[in-house]
Amino acid sequence: MSNKFNANALTEYSKTYARRIAADFYQQHTTINGQQIMSLTPISQINLFIISSLSDKWQADAEKFRSPYFDFTNEEVQEALQNFMNVVSQYISVRREHLEPLLADAVRRTIIMIFDPRAYFDDVLRSQPDFTVTAAAMKQITRYTKINQFIPTYITQRMNGKSFIYVNQALIYLDEALTQKGSELEPYDKFVALFSEKLPMSVSTLLRSHVHDSLLATPTRSFFDTATESSIPPAPLVPVESVPESEAPPAVAPQPDPTPDADRSETGSTAGPMFLSGSSGPEPVAPISQPSQLETGAISPPTTTEVKPIAVPNDVPATLNDTLRETVTTEPATVAETFHRAPIESVARSISLNQKFRFINQLFNGNANAYNQAVDEIDKLSNYGEALDLISYRYASQYMWDMSSDEVSELVEILKRRFA
Repeated sequence: MSNKFNANALTEYSKTYARRIAADFYQQHTTINGQQIMSLTPISQINLFIISSLSDKWQADAEKFRSPYFDFTNEEVQEALQNFMNVVSQYISVRREHLEPLLADAVRRTIIMIFDPRAYFDDVLRSQPDFTVTAAAMKQITRYTKINQFIPTYITQRMNGKSFIYVNQALIYLDEALTQKGSELEPYDKFVALFSEKLPMSVSTLLRSHVHDSLLATPTRSFFDTATESSIPPAPLVPVESVPESEAPPAVAPQPDPTPDADRSETGSTAGPMFLSGSSGPEPVAPISQPSQLETGAISPPTTTEVKPIAVPNDVPATLNDTLRETVTTEPATVAETFHRAPIESVARSISLNQKFRFINQLFNGNANAYNQAVDEIDKLSNYGEALDLISYRYASQYMWDMSSDEVSELVEILKRRFA
């Protein structure tokens, strides 16, 4: 999952680009066939992703023929079905209203592959069923990869003929490929030019601006970026002038007396936090659900010297787990609030039509099938924790949700009511 992108800007650009490409083509055509899709845009990767999506739908449709009343394992039946599907595949015919969502998703995936190939392939590997990557899956991934194809090729070679490997091993191979062959990554400049021929692409708008170093705030990260990292924020620094050398207490106090935060190095540099007496500072404490409290209270300023408190911004971004697991501790003040927080029996039936459209567009990139699948899966779960895990491990990562958006907040509130 990549946190390099401005999710809203990425979604908006992908949809607008798809809309312009589709508008140009369908001015002269009612439907589009396979050969026309292969040359639909000047960026071959986009065209391949559309074909890949159609291939998935083709396979899914083939499965619909299976029935418990007939023997589909019969060799003659299998051959006939394969021939039938092969013939069908030669007659691709897609109308605009069906192609445009596929095109927008292909544009989005291509942009991620160009600017953050590590995140793209990480997501592809993690999405494999049963947490395994099969040789057949890698063959399919390689087949539909045009940009930086050396990455799936390398992973396939490292599998060394095995029928499958576990995802965590595949991720190790992914890092090896990027470390050993990082110089082969295709520069994004030429793709920016190709995109801009149809719709000007502003890289500074599309990507998140570089976050300035800050002692009190950390940038919002995806769950997978932060899962293995400590959630303890760095201790705030206290100017050296405010702590007289003669009064400096030890860095780690044996009693719960206040201790100073940090000191400058002997050269006066502030390149990094340095605790008094040259030690590494107090022992880290266990993470809690409100990191802002740790930032102001984990280490207190000395009582012997008047120190100006460091203001803590109220909008410190929370981690994914903090955002999803935040609970409401106050009682609803009005009858309306009480009604809207009452337990519900079904997520699907509790979502209004307006919410449904917003969820599909903002959370699932316009993919109604993905929305329906997610709601159906959530309704089959047994508790709130499972619902949050499903969101954390799959949908928030897959569709790069903006965790501060109204849609995410509304969905989480619905989950609370569903599993209350």
